[in-house]
Amino acid sequence: MKTYYECIPCFLKQTVHALDAIDPLHHEVILKKVLHKLGDTDFSLSPPEMVQKVFEIIETYNGKIDYYADAKKKSNKYILDMYDELSAIISNSEDPFDTAMRLAIAGNIIDFGAKHDFSDKLIHAEIEKVLASKEISSKVLKHEVKKAKKILYIGDNTGEIVFDKLFLEQLPLEKITYVVRGEAVLNDVLMEDAEMVGLTDMLTVVSNGSVLLPGTVLKYCSPEFRELFYKADLIISKGQGNYETMSSLEQNIIFLLMIKCPVIGRDIGFKTGSFVVCHSKKAKLICQK
Repeated sequence: MKTYYECIPCFLKQTVHALDAIDPLHHEVILKKVLHKLGDTDFSLSPPEMVQKVFEIIETYNGKIDYYADAKKKSNKYILDMYDELSAIISNSEDPFDTAMRLAIAGNIIDFGAKHDFSDKLIHAEIEKVLASKEISSKVLKHEVKKAKKILYIGDNTGEIVFDKLFLEQLPLEKITYVVRGEAVLNDVLMEDAEMVGLTDMLTVVSNGSVLLPGTVLKYCSPEFRELFYKADLIISKGQGNYETMSSLEQNIIFLLMIKCPVIGRDIGFKTGSFVVCHSKKAKLICQK
């Protein structure tokens, strides 16, 4: 998916947030360089690739810093504290697979690239909405999981990773490799987050090897990850960043996400706030209503 002019405010918001941790003497020059880079960059690039260019500029002035380190740990702990409650919702449901998938999609609300404020009330409201939604179905995903021999589950955000864990408990773990980012960017999941929530005790977890990129762009990923990617029969993709970077690929991908901006909604064909299950067959997206 390419970048649109409406994406620019998000890039600037992320820049301003990072400036909080940088010497004020550098603020003006960083902002000017980011604005120049955004104006001079090919908008055929995906939004996560544009974010990468922004953070490359910031890194030259402040080194490698995880600007969301504390917030990520807090969001992981916050959802881990809800783990028993969420697990009970799944186990007491008529279709645990479907319910766990829905909760995994609801977890996509925790996205510091799009939104910074979360509350128990907000998260429970999204859970209630996704459980009641008639727009989504787990039928195709359930069929593809059963058919596949090798599955990649590509994670997205911290906090959300706990919802992924609950869903993974309903899946054949021997078939699945869970994927995290190669380096800190926004609140995207890293290996340390997988360790914190107990995923590394459940199944194989690997890094995609990418740097400063909140998505999955194969040319920036490690050779080891690309080999796993091309050998997978099914790829389960979480979140907007992965959708933005993989929606044009020809692999067998099922995207699970919540639409948090009108640009993504327009690209997929759903309104902002929608929960989406999209099956990409040779780059032709099929969304279930």
